[in-house]
Amino acid sequence: MKIDLHVHSSERSGCAIDTDEEMIRAAIAAGLDGFFFTDHHRFIPPDKLLSLNQQFAPFRVFRGIEITCDYEDFLVLGVPDAALEREDWQYPDLYQFVRERNGFIVLAHPFRYRKIIAVDCETYRPDAIEICSANTPVGERTRIQELAQAWKIPTLSNSDAHSTERLGTYFNILDETPSTESAILDLLRAGRFIHKT
Repeated sequence: MKIDLHVHSSERSGCAIDTDEEMIRAAIAAGLDGFFFTDHHRFIPPDKLLSLNQQFAPFRVFRGIEITCDYEDFLVLGVPDAALEREDWQYPDLYQFVRERNGFIVLAHPFRYRKIIAVDCETYRPDAIEICSANTPVGERTRIQELAQAWKIPTLSNSDAHSTERLGTYFNILDETPSTESAILDLLRAGRFIHKT
């Protein structure tokens, strides 16, 4: 299964250009099997998610969220809780909230804005770190790989697409085609995937 874990829509992210349906059609054209909408501090509504999955099956749409806290961005998957839709999170609190609900945290596009990681990921280790995306500096890939090894977490490749032309640039290839979000997260936790770099 080719899946992108980091996609935005103009319907919920002010910095995105294209709509839900436009993003899905572009992902299908790019050969992806599914993606997660991870809009800034907002979830795709459940009824819209269901409708899109029915309309575009067998392509799969999942929902996550991107949260900015303490000058870093994190993807949260597996916790579709409206309580996450805030802009005042501190990272230790976010980490605890997600851990209590068996969610999955990805440090998104590290070193995009500065040469340091602005939060304590040594103590509060994310489940994965993005090594490739439209907004991850190519020149920092060695440092990102070193952090992943030190923290004993996998690296991921995601488009961070805010428009259709970015879809298919980076993605992850799961060694199964799971039908549920929790099954996808289990494969990620087990390291049963490779990614396009």
